[in-house]
Amino acid sequence: MSEPTILDTKLDLAFGLLDTDRDGRVGEADLLRLAPKLATAFASRTPADVERLRAALGAVWSADFAVMDADGDGAVDREEWRTGVRRSVAADRSGFLGRLERVLHAWFALCDTDGDGFISRAEYTHMYGSTLGLTAGPLNEAFTTLDIDGDGLVCRDEIRAAIEEFWTSESRDTPGNWLLGPV
Repeated sequence: MSEPTILDTKLDLAFGLLDTDRDGRVGEADLLRLAPKLATAFASRTPADVERLRAALGAVWSADFAVMDADGDGAVDREEWRTGVRRSVAADRSGFLGRLERVLHAWFALCDTDGDGFISRAEYTHMYGSTLGLTAGPLNEAFTTLDIDGDGLVCRDEIRAAIEEFWTSESRDTPGNWLLGPV
């Protein structure tokens, strides 16, 4: 068996974080659970903001993740995930990244609590800490890496670039590897 690539490592990290019920599989319910978790973390957000994120996550499930379910059991195991993400990116990179960008816009609407169009370090660490259970230390390091221009804020373009690098790059030295914390 070959050594896992950096992309394998990132996909495994994402898989572990998205498997919200910890059953070793990612299903639609796992993905959709993220919207109410964010709503709880950012209680000031409107139901429309939460529904927008839920719809964007549902679209990613339907178009990309559901088709990864090779054995038809209604969920994706780790091997189906690794193979399936690569296949989705190869078959429709632009569409895959576009759907993730819609998730990004919905995520921003929930997490940008001051409405300034940026995600602050506090918003970033609160979001990932509250929804995915990640700790502040690694998240602070990740935020610093993602803040390409060093202004103390992460803009949509920095996150958009990080999303593309995280889901597609085999490079070990790209800021996007830090999207969900250290790899």
